[in-house]
Amino acid sequence: MKHGEYDVMAQVETEHWWYRTLHHLVAAELTRYTRRASLRVMADAGCGTGGLYVALRNRLSSVDYVGIDVERSALAHCRRRGARKLVCGSVNDLPLGPGVVDAIVPLDVLYFSTIDRRRALRQLRATLRPGGILVLNLPAFEALRGRHDEAVGIERRFRRKEVESLLDEAGFRDIKTTYWNLMLFVPLLAWRWLSRLGSDEQVRSDLTLPFRWVNRLLIVPLRLEAAVALRWGLPFGSSVLAVARRAD
Repeated sequence: MKHGEYDVMAQVETEHWWYRTLHHLVAAELTRYTRRASLRVMADAGCGTGGLYVALRNRLSSVDYVGIDVERSALAHCRRRGARKLVCGSVNDLPLGPGVVDAIVPLDVLYFSTIDRRRALRQLRATLRPGGILVLNLPAFEALRGRHDEAVGIERRFRRKEVESLLDEAGFRDIKTTYWNLMLFVPLLAWRWLSRLGSDEQVRSDLTLPFRWVNRLLIVPLRLEAAVALRWGLPFGSSVLAVARRAD
């Protein structure tokens, strides 16, 4: 990730329509899990600047949150947000013992070129207690590649079937996947294509907060779309969300 992008992320993550929709999807899946099993400890593997911690701390206040990130500057942002159980480490070699968490959440982590995806998924599965769940998010469709990908270090984008295959190979079961952010797929496709025409000096992420009224206007239909995605799945979108279980 380019220098300074974590600072940009910290400024927008708790309000930006994309992050708020993603965190809503994750919170919904974790809440659903609590209805059938005990959720005592969760690990945010690749916690970034702590936006997910902020989104969950009231909704799942009884859950013990552990944030893990390879970047100390990101952990510093998490600490300022109030997270206390933070560990510096990579998903290639998770600093957690086997079977110690009920849920593990790697959001937009496995796309980095430095990550061995198969090794990382085996590591993620090993940290889960039997019956524990993984909630995973990744960028979708290579057609959406643009300057944003260069700025945040997206080495590749994924299809649902590829994610399902990786999870199955790593030993996960009850795998459920869906695309999301279908509503803005076409505008985003056009924006990313245009961004490729810019110079190398213009490489930067899309992490800018729109006008407040625009941001709010986007959140409402995306929440409705998220409900459809969670129940029936969507045929395409800018991201792919997966939920899977470690078999008992």
